[in-house]
Amino acid sequence: MSEVVSIVGAGPAGLTAAIVLAKHGYKARVYEISPDVGHRMKGDFQGLENWSSGENITALLKDIGIDINFLCVPYYGGTIYAPEISPMEIKSDRPIFFLVKRGAVAGSLDAGLKEQALLLGVEILFNSHLGAAEGKVIVGTGPKRADIIAIGITFDTQAKDRAAVVFNDMVAPKGYAYLLVNEGRGTMATVLYRDYRNGEKYFERTLKFFKKNVELNIENEKRFGNYGNFFIRDTQIYHKKIYIGESAGFQDCLWGLGMRYAIVSGYMAAMSIITGSDYDALWKKELKPMLETSLINRYLYEKLGHTGYRYMAKKFAEGDSCGFLKRNYNRSFFKHLLLPLAKRKYERKFIVFSEELNFIKTV
Repeated sequence: MSEVVSIVGAGPAGLTAAIVLAKHGYKARVYEISPDVGHRMKGDFQGLENWSSGENITALLKDIGIDINFLCVPYYGGTIYAPEISPMEIKSDRPIFFLVKRGAVAGSLDAGLKEQALLLGVEILFNSHLGAAEGKVIVGTGPKRADIIAIGITFDTQAKDRAAVVFNDMVAPKGYAYLLVNEGRGTMATVLYRDYRNGEKYFERTLKFFKKNVELNIENEKRFGNYGNFFIRDTQIYHKKIYIGESAGFQDCLWGLGMRYAIVSGYMAAMSIITGSDYDALWKKELKPMLETSLINRYLYEKLGHTGYRYMAKKFAEGDSCGFLKRNYNRSFFKHLLLPLAKRKYERKFIVFSEELNFIKTV
């Protein structure tokens, strides 16, 4: 009889772990507190970043055993708006990101991973908690608090496909606003790192900004909200439970584009069980340098303010945007001299972990 591995949470991290385990002959059983996958998402578009390594994320997905049975559209450029300068057009020879859809809707990343898991015989128990479990347990329950908040809308439109981002504290304090359009559907949001209570005000400014600067009609709009969490711990194994995705703090501290981290951590958790390797050693080798660099990037981003936003927009537009991002997301000696300062500034955002999680209790 194959070994049973319990997975808490049916997000991208948990379902990736389940898929990989099932392909290696393990019995994966997923417990999800919600009635379906993608419960925090509303069919909104998000970016699956493609710059932090030299390998396209689509190739990485194939390598780890994930099929692309969901919307996954490459975007090679877009428009950046920053204060007091003209809009900057950016482009890249390779995709900067892949547009994906999120939520319990057709064509979404979440629905695609769910389908793959079920076809492999993974048991997904919705509206369920994990009780007393024997054997291996992987925890992928998502963020525990809000260090980053997104407020936005999805909508129908006749506008052409596009990607646009705004760096301006008047519409997204210490964050950014974005517009993504693909084949008649759009997503617009403001992403906040400060002043969360005024999120609706900032979204209204975002809406006004894009209506003024982009030829855009909006029909059948639906509101959504989301949040993310970032922290760095020394270990991601507690009482023999392996933590992945945002349950482990694996998030991009600069812009909140953490889906790659979630998927990779799910894969590494599964492989640590399959091969008997040290999960902490795996994530520290591949993910920790990027997590620390994103924290330093966040520190610099907030320090420089509008002056830094203008500088960054111009650097994006000068040449290969994907290459610029890759250089700034990978470890450098001089940048990491700032790590103690960045950690000290954001220490209050790091979660003091408690094993008493509400997501893991007796059914």
